[in-house]
Amino acid sequence: MSPADTTSTPEPGVETAVPGALDGVRVVDLSQIASGPYATSMLGDFGADVVKVEPPTGDPLRYVDEAFGAGESAYSFAVNRSKRSVRLDLKHAAGMAVLHRLLEGADVLLVSMRPVATRRLGLDFETLAARYPRLVHCSITGWGEDGPLADRPGMDLLAQARGGTMGTTGEPGRTPVKVAPAIADFLGSFLACNGILLGLRVRDRDGVGQQVSINLLDGQVSLLSNLCVAYHRTGIPFVPQGGAQSNIVPYQVFQTADGWMVVACLIEKFWITLCHALRREDLLADRRYGTNALRVRHRETLVPELASTFGARPTAYWIELLEAGDVPCSPVNRLADVFTDPQVVHNGMTLVLDHPRHGKVVTVNNPVRLGRTPARPWGHPPDPGEHSREVLAELGYSAEQIAELLAGGAVV
Repeated sequence: MSPADTTSTPEPGVETAVPGALDGVRVVDLSQIASGPYATSMLGDFGADVVKVEPPTGDPLRYVDEAFGAGESAYSFAVNRSKRSVRLDLKHAAGMAVLHRLLEGADVLLVSMRPVATRRLGLDFETLAARYPRLVHCSITGWGEDGPLADRPGMDLLAQARGGTMGTTGEPGRTPVKVAPAIADFLGSFLACNGILLGLRVRDRDGVGQQVSINLLDGQVSLLSNLCVAYHRTGIPFVPQGGAQSNIVPYQVFQTADGWMVVACLIEKFWITLCHALRREDLLADRRYGTNALRVRHRETLVPELASTFGARPTAYWIELLEAGDVPCSPVNRLADVFTDPQVVHNGMTLVLDHPRHGKVVTVNNPVRLGRTPARPWGHPPDPGEHSREVLAELGYSAEQIAELLAGGAVV
């Protein structure tokens, strides 16, 4: 299956004959679990030839749930479209030789092992740069290439905890809360894509590849930018605010008569429009609420006042009223609501891919939009080793050589 087989529809006016933004770029993907595979999947959406190299037993992510059957997890399906899969035993000399033949024609290598494992396999940047100087080498780790935690296991939950995300979530005085989406993993995916594209830009300009180093911890710390500056300026410890914002009022979740909604008065203009929409000019006249700083200081009186108002009517009533008054607001969509939300539907963020055994597989579309060379997601998430013979033939192996590699266990 090729990019042309995608069930996504190009946007009006897009030249479908134009090569994809990354056509001609080969990515060798040695990553596992979520962060690396999702990064390479997005690159594949834009035309990169992504070859996913899996161990003989397959990517462990295939086994975290059984939504499509044993070894066919929904999680794996979610992050592995737009690529081909080969299975190699890198502990086998012939398997490592196949990998190096792949690297001879590759533009990008992505690995997501602990640094000690990458070095042990000779897949670290320093080793490979001597042999493949044009290769962009991207490494995704939990904690960094070196340092006290470098060779400790790294994963989304740990990064959310150590990186501060969990410490800023949850209700005041209650248990810290994990962000439900794998925010550390997926932010790592976006950062890896960005770093790889920067590396390719410099390689194409200067003729030399470089190391792109991403770690989940740094990604989470980067999300604290606004909180960091305020904390180091004031020295005031951050207190989790649940569905609210510590330094803006009102900028939070409110319960309605039948659900939940968000009101977001980020700037003074929207506080004014909110009061007018609610016909609460008395709040505008109250000196306690004259500026955002004052509203933060007096949140204990203002927020209950607003909560009482919003609790009297259903969400749809308030959304219609506030939107008419140009007040930033939104219903709090549950997962089931997101994919029927009119704007999400309009944006085409639900993608349906055909799978040879499971029929239609619904997933999330690529969020990056290019006008001339848009993303063209393609192909079902491949079975482990589904394309082993195909890729080896492209590398110049004869049918007899392929059969020998399969029989010897170097290729599965």
